[in-house]
Amino acid sequence: MTSKMSTGQDREMLSLKVLLHCRTVVEKANFVSTGVMTQVDGELFEVELGEFDLFELGEKVKLTVYSPAGIQTFHSIVFAKYEGAVAVIQPPAVNQRFQEKREFYRVEAEGLARIMRVVRGSGEVKLLGTPLEARLCDISLGGIGFATTELYSELDDAKRLGAVIDLGFAFACDLEMMRRERRDDLYIYGLKMKILDLEMLRPLRAFLLRRQVEKHILSREESSRKRVPGM
Repeated sequence: MTSKMSTGQDREMLSLKVLLHCRTVVEKANFVSTGVMTQVDGELFEVELGEFDLFELGEKVKLTVYSPAGIQTFHSIVFAKYEGAVAVIQPPAVNQRFQEKREFYRVEAEGLARIMRVVRGSGEVKLLGTPLEARLCDISLGGIGFATTELYSELDDAKRLGAVIDLGFAFACDLEMMRRERRDDLYIYGLKMKILDLEMLRPLRAFLLRRQVEKHILSREESSRKRVPGM
């Protein structure tokens, strides 16, 4: 009879949501402030702090979160600050301690996808003399959504695509078709994405973080307006 030894992978990992609304200490050189963890989405932690203005962008900080799962400590960098809160980048150590069901955090995006190559389900590869252009809907580190106003026959049975994505900066990628749907007068496509030049992950990640911060700011402003009578 063989016995099964338990490993770290056998342990059930907790969701990041366990950190929400927990008392959080943010510490930098010669200063400590205590607040509450209010966001754990995407690649950011957001902490509400009364002394948020005393932290600088790019400053290294230590977070100590007093959660139901125990005291959690992380080292990170301040990515943004806005009225009443700071946002810090989720450090890689988070993935080793917690389970995040969403693989990549998507944000809405304006830009173009220029499709240069189509690989059909049969394996046939077709290079396009004139690229097909599609309007981006959303993007993450591992996927995009785009839309067209006409139904391109080249995409009917496409399995993979070669494309260039333009967000104000451009990068080449391989795309795998995951879904197709028609919505009113638009044809919507969802695709997995693999960036060919890994150096382009840096500007894309910065873009995603900025968009996430913008979304949080708008959400906080909307919540503030709802709390003010007459607005």
